[in-house]
Amino acid sequence: MPDRHQFHRIEICGRMFIGTICADGPYLKMLENRAYDHRVPLGSALEISKPVGRHYYAICKDNEPRIVLSMFDDEEIGAVSREFGIPIAGRLQALSFTDSPAWSALRRWVKQHPEIARACSRTASYVPGWYNLDSNSENNKIDNWHRSFERV
Repeated sequence: MPDRHQFHRIEICGRMFIGTICADGPYLKMLENRAYDHRVPLGSALEISKPVGRHYYAICKDNEPRIVLSMFDDEEIGAVSREFGIPIAGRLQALSFTDSPAWSALRRWVKQHPEIARACSRTASYVPGWYNLDSNSENNKIDNWHRSFERV
């Protein structure tokens, strides 16, 4: 039975990346060896970084690395970045979660699971207003979300 909290799923470099809804909003999980998972909140505080001579990491700004992306080459890191709209530190290309395939999947998920979305929207998130995407005025709410995202 599929997890009703999952809104996006893709395999990159032999690892499964999953967009999932938690009590405080959208998260990115990476399943390693299909058993152990790591997760970080999606949105304004997330970026991919590579300290000199080390592996890539998906990190929350002002936090320790949360997902180690060892064995990933630049092309695979680019795929993770594009799929979830995660900027890569030091690169000029500005990516946004709202421009990613994962965002489109989240929009569809909110329409299909409004009760779960509402229940998981009670606390602060790095993606303000993500749960308001199920109304007819969706474009206005996305525009408002973009404005609030820029202030974070």
